[in-house]
Amino acid sequence: MSALLSSTSETQTQLSARPIIRQLDATLINQIAAGEVIERPAAALKELVENAIDAKATQVDILVRDGGKSLIQVIDNGVGMTESDMMIAIQRHATSKLPTGDLFNIMTLGFRGEALPSIGSVSRLSITSHPKNSIQSMAMELNVEGGVLSAPKPVAFPTHGTRITIKDLFYATPARLKFLKSDTTELSACIDIVKRLALAYPTVSFKFRSEERTVFDYTARATLGERFADVLGQKTLDNLRLADGERDGISVSGVISLPTFHKSQATEQFFFVNQRPVRDKLLFGVLKAAYQDYLEGGRHPVVALFVTVDPAEVDVNVHPSKAEVRFRDMQGVRSLMIGTLKSTLERHGRETASHLTGEALMRFQRQPEQMHGSTPQTDYRGSTNTYPSMRQSVHPFMTSSLSGSAQNYSQTTRPTYTQTPTPTMHSDDIPFFEDLSNRATLPDYPLGHAKAQIAKTYIISETTDGLIIIDQHAAHERIVYEKLKQQYLAGGAARQLLMTPLIVTIDERQCEALEQQKDALMQLGFDFELFGNQAAFRSVPAILKNTDPEPIIQDLLTDLSDEHATLTSHEALLDFLSTHACHTSIRAGQSLSITEMNALLRQIESTPNSGQCNHGRPTYVTLHQNDIERLFGRK
Repeated sequence: MSALLSSTSETQTQLSARPIIRQLDATLINQIAAGEVIERPAAALKELVENAIDAKATQVDILVRDGGKSLIQVIDNGVGMTESDMMIAIQRHATSKLPTGDLFNIMTLGFRGEALPSIGSVSRLSITSHPKNSIQSMAMELNVEGGVLSAPKPVAFPTHGTRITIKDLFYATPARLKFLKSDTTELSACIDIVKRLALAYPTVSFKFRSEERTVFDYTARATLGERFADVLGQKTLDNLRLADGERDGISVSGVISLPTFHKSQATEQFFFVNQRPVRDKLLFGVLKAAYQDYLEGGRHPVVALFVTVDPAEVDVNVHPSKAEVRFRDMQGVRSLMIGTLKSTLERHGRETASHLTGEALMRFQRQPEQMHGSTPQTDYRGSTNTYPSMRQSVHPFMTSSLSGSAQNYSQTTRPTYTQTPTPTMHSDDIPFFEDLSNRATLPDYPLGHAKAQIAKTYIISETTDGLIIIDQHAAHERIVYEKLKQQYLAGGAARQLLMTPLIVTIDERQCEALEQQKDALMQLGFDFELFGNQAAFRSVPAILKNTDPEPIIQDLLTDLSDEHATLTSHEALLDFLSTHACHTSIRAGQSLSITEMNALLRQIESTPNSGQCNHGRPTYVTLHQNDIERLFGRK
């Protein structure tokens, strides 16, 4: 009885001590919002630059110090704000960018009305503005420090526009400072943010300074191609190709890198939806699917892609940072983008990156000092001789907008190849020409005629304009893969019945995924039945007959059941075909006769995407006669 009374007394004490629900004050609300919107200096800078662009600025000057921690300043020549505008702008959810209140017809970068009050609540914020087309004759300055507002005052300001200065970011919430990275890392994030906006708005000039150093100064450009050259550099631009597609009111345009030009990080992948820079999982998944035939894991293409869609068909109000979007027709956008990217890669499938010739020359360069044991002094400046097809496919893009037809573009720039019947290896039908006196009568094959094999791995081929070095494994890997892929796409995957069903234990999510994808998996050659938490596979694709299918099935289950999966079951099988081709191709270290080497060259010439293997490595490197003559000082 005493225990019961004691328990009742404790309950009453807990109830009386229960906290009372209360309304948070405005400053605390803004600081909470700042944690979502302004998580680092780059996020604050992004909001200010977007405001400048929305204000129709044609010039934006940026200054940061200590990676943006101690100072961020943005000056623009936009329409500016009156004193009353500034007073409203620092209030939560106050914006000029939703005149109709329609969240599905947003034509500006900003719309939430949270940035300025959030920044003002955690920093020392100063806003100076001199509006255009206003009776206000001079500039006014407004200061907010840790959420505390000071009265506006007139100040000298040399031109129309706005200057916003953020000092001591997060001084009012010092715990946030502990989560920031080094000044160098935060500065890199700031630079990346502005570069993305500069790509989206080439007609706006952007000047970025850090401390007293000018990081970049992009003048206003008439075309995207010119701005791409500014931001990405000429070397990168030489290895980009135009991608352009349109369907059902959705258009995709931009540039993508050749498969042999790739990076270790995904820092040069730029996506824009209605000119808004975004980082969307769907778009990164599209890249992975489009390049799956070309790149190995851990390597990333360089891309800048613009998706244009009716604003009513995309939701940009997904996250406070406005960096994520949701499409109403997500599958339609994905299909169009993958199709556009793959068709572009196929059109340029026989090209290799322009820097490969230069790198080969650099390694060939004779260095007498090194031969005598002294420190080598390399004076190589890079090759200026790249493939004519590469040069031709870049120049039109550099002088025009992205609105041109990809089909017409490819017709004027696509390299011409002599199509020859694909011989089998060991074919005696391909002659070996040893008499160079009759060289003028030899067939002019794109990859020339094999002359030697180096280290039982590389084929040396002579052309009318120099020589080509071919990686026999990489080249044959592409040949085998393309044949397997065509067989699969033409007739579907043949089935291999299992003598004993393969029992795989699955969880609820995997079971649901199998039920949803059953028809697609059956087409691929997987025949199975579900029994509670198990799946019994009675057949698998015939291409798996000499392998253990269970690990592959487990990988498929993982991909299909992952809500963030980027490859479909069809794409996952193609991924397996790529691996299978790699394991069954001519190996490095395998001796080949001249006849076999020439047979391989002819197959490369008639194989799609033969400029690189399935992992993105080049299959061959070309040295033109001019390049060779430079090695010996003749030019």
